[in-house]
Amino acid sequence: MEPISIRPARLDDAAELAETVRLGFEGYRVWAPAGWEPPLPHLHLIGIRERLPQPGTWCAIAQAGGATAGHVAFTPVPEAIPGMAHLWMLFVREPWWGTGLSADLLGRATTEAAARYDTIRLYTPSAHARARSFYEREGWHRASEPSFEPALGLELVEYRRPLR
Repeated sequence: MEPISIRPARLDDAAELAETVRLGFEGYRVWAPAGWEPPLPHLHLIGIRERLPQPGTWCAIAQAGGATAGHVAFTPVPEAIPGMAHLWMLFVREPWWGTGLSADLLGRATTEAAARYDTIRLYTPSAHARARSFYEREGWHRASEPSFEPALGLELVEYRRPLR
């Protein structure tokens, strides 16, 4: 496997970021309820193009041999909760699962967020056991009971991690 390089994401990376998100959501079909459909792919691209240039948004993209391997991003919490960041995206493409890339990207994001915030939160599907185990191994703690997110059509659970 090619060496992985990680750099700040730019607006012209939006299509690659959106494709990684699309692939990630397609993978949800393995554990999602029968009949579940992922969000429409063009919505990822629109959301990324809107959020990426916003003040306080931070995003890193990982590439190997010219191919996108994954990315991570955080934003200020949309509800403007003082001292809290929101882990907006962490997706790694399947060929790089199990390589440590997810932990590396998450570590970079939490280090960067710690320079600005006291706490970071994320939402992940309640039924996504692999993701939940990963975040728990990385020091995140469940902060809510599952609640249904209509836009995604899944129950989500909130996780938080202190940064200081």
